[in-house]
Amino acid sequence: MLPLKRPPCSSKPGQAPGFTLLEVMIAVALIAIALVTLIGAQARSVALATGSRFDVVASMLAQGKLTELSRADFEGLTGGSGDFGEAFPHFSWQAEVGEVGASESGIKGSDGLLKTIDVTILLDGDASQTYTARTIVCKKQQDAAGAGQRAGAGGVRPRGGLAR
Repeated sequence: MLPLKRPPCSSKPGQAPGFTLLEVMIAVALIAIALVTLIGAQARSVALATGSRFDVVASMLAQGKLTELSRADFEGLTGGSGDFGEAFPHFSWQAEVGEVGASESGIKGSDGLLKTIDVTILLDGDASQTYTARTIVCKKQQDAAGAGQRAGAGGVRPRGGLAR
């Protein structure tokens, strides 16, 4: 078989094959638009990952601080602030403690028995990077006889359990 003769790439005889300047400029513009879009998407991805990391760490720190504060003596429970030391150097906390009365809880006779603890975690003192968690603690009853009298006074009777 004889090799086939290929037609020239250019429609004009004698002109070298290749791209025109206009074609190159259009290709470069398309590549630039694609790269800008990809870089913008990557920047958004990094920002979301950073926000997610803050949420995870702050919720863990808030839960730990809430547990620590809720285990403290009920009468001496007060707010405060501080940091987490070298383990989490960029994080700090603020705690606020408030009384919950019977009018707010809807439980008759609960005055002086409930407190709320609000813990706010801050990143580098930045007010835009905060995480707040809340819990309600109940005053522990000292003796079972006193607890039964208080529960009976409010109209609530224990259900189930063993009879003595």
